Amino acid sequence: MILGITNPQGKKRYIAAAFPSACGKTNLAMMTPTLPGYKVECVGDDIAWMRFDDQGNLRAINPENGFFGVAPGTSSASNPIAMKTIFKDTIFTNVASTSDGGVYWEGMEKEVDPNVEITDWLGKPWAKGSKQPAAHPNSRFCTPASQCPIIDPDWEAREGVPISAILFGGRRPEGVPLVYQSRNWEHGVFVGAA
Repeated sequence: MILGITNPQGKKRYIAAAFPSACGKTNLAMMTPTLPGYKVECVGDDIAWMRFDDQGNLRAINPENGFFGVAPGTSSASNPIAMKTIFKDTIFTNVASTSDGGVYWEGMEKEVDPNVEITDWLGKPWAKGSKQPAAHPNSRFCTPASQCPIIDPDWEAREGVPISAILFGGRRPEGVPLVYQSRNWEHGVFVGAA
């Protein structure tokens, strides 16, 4: 994942992140800042190819042309940028369908009219409160990155963007500190891989 963060003084820095599937990469890449004057722009929400340039600066590109996000849990409350991105020219897999021609998954309860009928991902009628989920837990959306309202102007730059930090995340609830800093790039790669 790669995103650009611009501070109120106009200084922009790019960060990359590596998290397992369904750990918030898309939400982080499409974050809406709450701090006044900050701006976030998305380069990519998943794969980052990295290399050092001739000056020794770490640079990264997004080799993908779009987003392949986990649908359940994505909503206008949890990720308004993703919701603005996906409802045009998007492929949905294993989601529920609605009688008005839309899609549905867990997390969208407030966004679907209560009078709309829902058919689950297996093709069976589904009702809110059902014990079975309407959408498969790993249902997805696949949509062009160019539709993202906060896509970074350099998201397709051949030389990539300069990386100032890398975040590593995971699901380990104990045994490692929540946040810590590595000594250098090499140590960071070791920490992230171990």
